[in-house]
Amino acid sequence: MKRNDLPERWADKLKSYICEKLGEDRQELTATDFRFNLKINFEDGSFAFFQYAFYILDQDNNEVAIFTEHCGYHIFPLYGTKLELLESKWTDVGTG
Repeated sequence: MKRNDLPERWADKLKSYICEKLGEDRQELTATDFRFNLKINFEDGSFAFFQYAFYILDQDNNEVAIFTEHCGYHIFPLYGTKLELLESKWTDVGTG
């Protein structure tokens, strides 16, 4: 889904995230907001992997929203879902 398709409860949470977590007074996301790689593992053993993404948890509604730069926004049930933040560390070994 795209930003305009977000349920209202998530649009409000996204606005709060931008202000509180990113410390900026704006309504829209920018490319620099999508700074993580995320692996989402589901209880049935399947998984999804997103580059240039971040997530927001909603414990009250038992949901997690994944926001990606190029693959849209996704809402998953929190129960049985595990999130893994992945960080690439590059070295120059073997390039010389």
